[in-house]
Amino acid sequence: MKSNIIVVGSGVGGATIAKELSAQGLNVTILEKGEYHKLGTERSALNFYSGSLWNFCPGEKSKEGTEILRTVMVGGSSMVTLGNGVRALHKELATLGIDLEKEFEEAEKELAVKPMPENLMGERTKKLMTASKELGYKVKPMPKFIDFKKCRSCGNCVLGCRYGAKWTAQNFLWQARRNGAKLITGAAVDKVFHSNGEVKGVHVRTSSGFSEIQAENVILAAGGIGTPIILQNSGLNNAGDHLFADLLINTYGMLDKGGMEDEIGMATVIDTYHESHGFILSPILDTRLDMFLYLPLFKKLRALRRDRILGLMTKITDDNAGRVDANGKIHKPVTENDEKKLRLGDEISRKILLQAGVSPKSLYTTRVRGGHPGGTAGIGRVVNIDQETEINRLFISDASVFPTSPGAPPVLTIVALSKQLSRKIVSEYIKN
Repeated sequence: MKSNIIVVGSGVGGATIAKELSAQGLNVTILEKGEYHKLGTERSALNFYSGSLWNFCPGEKSKEGTEILRTVMVGGSSMVTLGNGVRALHKELATLGIDLEKEFEEAEKELAVKPMPENLMGERTKKLMTASKELGYKVKPMPKFIDFKKCRSCGNCVLGCRYGAKWTAQNFLWQARRNGAKLITGAAVDKVFHSNGEVKGVHVRTSSGFSEIQAENVILAAGGIGTPIILQNSGLNNAGDHLFADLLINTYGMLDKGGMEDEIGMATVIDTYHESHGFILSPILDTRLDMFLYLPLFKKLRALRRDRILGLMTKITDDNAGRVDANGKIHKPVTENDEKKLRLGDEISRKILLQAGVSPKSLYTTRVRGGHPGGTAGIGRVVNIDQETEINRLFISDASVFPTSPGAPPVLTIVALSKQLSRKIVSEYIKN
């Protein structure tokens, strides 16, 4: 089989690249390890989160015990985001000579990014917003790529939106396929084959066995975990280091009275400390099953009392001190610097929760997780500013190219980088 352009992965980066290049009439083949899945329930989510119920977590455990959340499915982890559209790493990328202003504007328009309307915020968010302001913290509405007219405020964004209210990579995949791109599911790419410094194609494993697909251009978009595995198995041993995961913890407390209904998560954000201390705070509430899995035995009944729970997430710009091995093993320690940021976020969260009226005895903090793995093929280390590796026409377009942890939702930045890369591929490689 031959293809002019192979895109490995159908998440945010892969879907954006496929849409942009196929719109130019180019022959694009998208290879996706996962499949399509039903969305919206905890039971269905067990089929596409990469973790294991037997490990009592939806994510994969690093050697050090840090849980890394991601999905393997058509649309990638975009299917389970909370729909947050922020310009992460805008300044940091600009210092490297990468100006994404035009691409950010395009992305915000295409994804229809709008601030979360206050009249659609739930009771939990409003209680926490009031308490935060009373303590002097500046609260902002979170920019969202959600069609609020379709949204049912079910609070199940992390299980996949069954109502089509949230933008996902599947929106771009549909456009790419309409443009003539081909999507092959259940196709796991093991490695890229190349000779004399030129990419030649990919080695693929499907239910039918192993095969090779020849291509003049290959774009890896398998994510911060998947991409470095492919690169190392392809002989690029400089990939895999510098793993970050935007580490997070959730701080919870319970009100004496219940009755609160489900609502959109992360509807607001306190980003006052993002530049100075490396963390943001935002309202959150885990699913019932997730709570039941990670809570200590004597607290598991709290999972059945979610109508009384208030929660705040602390998300940090963690140290890129982790690694992904060629065999898929993940190493992600929580450094002393990470712990300091998490502790400070937790302290502020507890003050806000107490101000909102939770019982002091009910306060508890979840284990450390990571939701946005990246950095494992960073710009300036594994790829140049054109997102090309040392192998000609082997490009990367996902969070693995990020030079540092954003500590903020990365979707809009991945879309912007992928748009810019698409233009470079067309103008500098295809047209010539």
